[in-house]
Amino acid sequence: MTIYISDQAEEFRLEISGRFADSAVSEAATAWQAALLENTPRRISVDITRLTGYDRAGFLLLREVHIHGTHIVAGTPRSLLFFNQISSPMRSSAPLLSAENFIRDKRHDKVD
Repeated sequence: MTIYISDQAEEFRLEISGRFADSAVSEAATAWQAALLENTPRRISVDITRLTGYDRAGFLLLREVHIHGTHIVAGTPRSLLFFNQISSPMRSSAPLLSAENFIRDKRHDKVD
């Protein structure tokens, strides 16, 4: 799990790579909230392109980020699946996606 933070004048960007869980969720939450508190006119983005999964806390933070209106970047088919789950209405029986239950299909890796 890696979190990369890019703090530029025109954009604050969190890039999440790997499984988003445990202390990484707290670290990301702290960084995101600090960027919001700065109240500067810049874009705030969270990039989940390299995300491979998350625990419940990771899911809930990403959902909060989305509901707040923070821009979420999803540049792969897998990250689009995660984005769909994050942005969909919550269902108590919906399983969380993870690297273990994601079936790789070469057809999904193509970019048109």
